[in-house]
Order: sequence, then C-alpha cells, then structure tokens
Amino acid sequence: MRWRSILARSGRKTRTRQSGWHNSRIFTFSWRKWLRIGATGKNSPIGAKGTKMSDQKPDWAMSKREVEDKARAEAGLAPRKRRGWLWALGIVLLLAAGGGWFVLSGQFGAMQIARAEATAQAEEEAAARAARAKVMQIAPYEVTRVEKALLREELKVTGTLTPARKVHLSAEVSARVIEVSARAGDRVRKGDVLVQFDVDALETQLRQARSNAKATEVQLALAQSEFDRTQNLVERGLAAPATLDRSRSSLDQLTAALAAQKTMVVSAERALANATVSAPFDGVVSERRVDAGGFVGAGSPLFTIVDLASLEVDATAPVAKAPLLSIGQKVEVRVEGFGERRFEGAIERISPVAIAGTRMLPVFVSISNEDGALRGGMFASGTITTEAREGAIGLPVGAVRNTGDGSHVIVIVDGKAERRDVELAREWFAGRVVEIASGLEPGDLVLTEPLPEVTPGTPVELTE
Repeated sequence: MRWRSILARSGRKTRTRQSGWHNSRIFTFSWRKWLRIGATGKNSPIGAKGTKMSDQKPDWAMSKREVEDKARAEAGLAPRKRRGWLWALGIVLLLAAGGGWFVLSGQFGAMQIARAEATAQAEEEAAARAARAKVMQIAPYEVTRVEKALLREELKVTGTLTPARKVHLSAEVSARVIEVSARAGDRVRKGDVLVQFDVDALETQLRQARSNAKATEVQLALAQSEFDRTQNLVERGLAAPATLDRSRSSLDQLTAALAAQKTMVVSAERALANATVSAPFDGVVSERRVDAGGFVGAGSPLFTIVDLASLEVDATAPVAKAPLLSIGQKVEVRVEGFGERRFEGAIERISPVAIAGTRMLPVFVSISNEDGALRGGMFASGTITTEAREGAIGLPVGAVRNTGDGSHVIVIVDGKAERRDVELAREWFAGRVVEIASGLEPGDLVLTEPLPEVTPGTPVELTE
C-alpha cells in the first residue's frame, strides 16, 4: 500500500505539469508492471531481506525541474523560485489591452458620431447655400434710389493759396535799431509800431541841416543886396560891368546852396519821421529780418506783413475752356488738410495770356478767410460750375444698358429684376452721369452696376 500511495502521488504530481503528462503515464505503467513482477527480485528496489525502500524518487523518474532542484539542494543552494509573476504580468497585460480596446472603441464610436453630425450639418449648409444661390444677392452700393437732383457740368482748377495783400517793409533811414516789437506769426493792427530806430542822431542831423540852411539864407540876402548895389552903380556908369557879373555869380551860388540845404532839411525831417516803422494794415507778420541793437542801412528788409482775411487761389485751367469762364463766377474750393469742408470762392481775375508751353490759363479765385483757418501756400482745388439743370433725374452711365432696340435699365420690383425702357437726354459731370428724360420716376430702385447675370425675371435680394 505504501508503494502504491507513493506511486499515486508521483503520478498526480507529474500530471499537474502539462509538459510531463505523457511521460508520467508511461512511468506509472512501468512502475506498476515492475511491482507485479516481484518485489524481491534481483532488480527489485526492495531489499531481499524486506528492508524498506527510501521515499525519494529515483533520478530516472524525476522531471527536469525536479532534477534541477535536487542538484541545487546538493550544492547547498535554495530551491529556484517559481516565476508565477510572469503569469500575473501576462494576465495584467491582457486586462490592460482589453481595457484599452474598450476605451479606444468608445472614443472611436464618439468620433464616428461627431463625424456623422458634422457631415449632416455640412449637407444642411450646402443645401441652404444652394437654396440661396437661386436668389441673386445685391449689395446696397450696386443699386440707387431714383430722385430729382441738380445736374451740373463742372470744370476743375488747381492751385496754391496766396494772401490777397502782402507788403515787404524796408528801412528808409540808416540808423541803429533801438527796439523791435513784433515776431513772425504775430497779428498786428494798422498803426502798431514794429521797429524804432535811434532818433538822437537823426535829430542832430536835422538841426545841423536847418542851421546850415539858415546861414546860407543870410549869406544869400547879403549877396542879393550887394548885387542890387553893384547893378545900380553899373547903370550909372560908376562901376565896371565885370563887377556886376561877379556879384551875379556869387548870388547864384548861394541860391543853389540854399536850395540844397533846404533839401537836406527835408530829408532829415523825413528820416526822423521814418525812425518809427508801423504796420500799414491789419495782418500777420510772416517774416522778420531785423533784430534790436543792429545797424541797418536805407533799403534793408525789415518785415513782411500779409492779410489773411482774404486769400487767392493762383489756379490754372485749360486755355480751351476760357469761353466758359467769367469774372465773378462761383467756385467751390477744397483745401488740402480740411477733409470734406468746402470754401466758397469767386473768380477775381483771368489772365489774358496762357502760360507758354503749357496751354494753361492763370485764373485767380478769391476766398474769404474771416476765421483765419486758411494759410498761404496750401494746395487747393476748385470746381467751377459752367452749366447746371435743377430737378433732373440722373444715373451713372454704367446703369444704362444699350441694345439694338434702345436703352433700358434694370429696376428691382417686389424682389425681382425688371426691364425698364428709358429715353436719354444728355450727359453731365464730364460724362459720368446721364440724364434720363423719361421712363423712370422718383423712388424707383435701379441697378447701377453692370451685372450680366441679373436679367429680367431674376429673383434678387438686397443684403445689409
């Protein structure tokens, strides 16, 4: 019984390993056959005297792992640990792979749903666009509402603003400058003192000139008396005629000297009066060329005064347009830097001769500048109305479609394009606008842009 239990245990152990199942069955069969042969034979593992056999399994009956464990035991080493963790790791990896597949499959499903929704939305938008494409979209700038207005024929002129009045003040005396009372940019009024010269030297010169003239007057009186006496003696035969000639010559010299000295007196008086330089009119100092303490000679430039209350546009116009221009003609002026602001002007002068080589005619346009906003040197452009018509209907030339059967326009009526035949009068604004004689009424909505795809009957929609 003992051997059978040992053999049974040995067989069960071998069956637990999948790799040794077949060999364990062979081993069990051979062992049992050996027991039937006899336990006391020569080759029997049981001794002849009936001694018990060791419980240890023979080497030829051991599995490969058991042989390795026995060798480690004989070498004094611990048994090799079973690597069960490899199985655990494999199980964990399998579980992780399964969970990842589950998560990824869920995300993939969500992506598929989102993609399907996006596709459906795109299809809806495409359908909406297709529906809208059937209606022609018209922008507000592509149509105009018909109304009666002023139609004009215009002439453009350009030029530069210059002050209507300008004066250059120069020194009329040679003297030292005592005081300068104005600077460039200052506003001055008529009579304001601008420069004061040293008057002491001028007064001395005046006194000297007057003294010399007075002395010469005394000498001239004596010479006149001597001449009269000599003439009386000559007439009586008491003096020679040559004496009278000498007396007359002296009298003439003194007379000329007195005249010159009187001129010097007048000049000295004028110099003293010009020792003070004043503003000739209300204006603005545009230039100053003198400083206090300096000595200036007669004719030296001092100041430039301009009147900004009235300006002129030194403009030019084609000489071929001269018959359309006249003095007093109104001009609408735009000045660079003032945006859309307009200034009213009028033609002040027209040159009788065109500028050589340019075929341009100088035209001077006056502009009121009471608020002083404008400055000389600014660039200006003017619009001169040469012809006008009130209460007329005009459209851009591009709005009219000319065909073999006449002219027509496209009007928008109840959301659809409609053809409207029109009769044309004439062109205005240098050919940019055409006057409609008949066919349209105020309030009609007309297509002004050349859109070939818009034909009579086309559904249209005005966009915001």
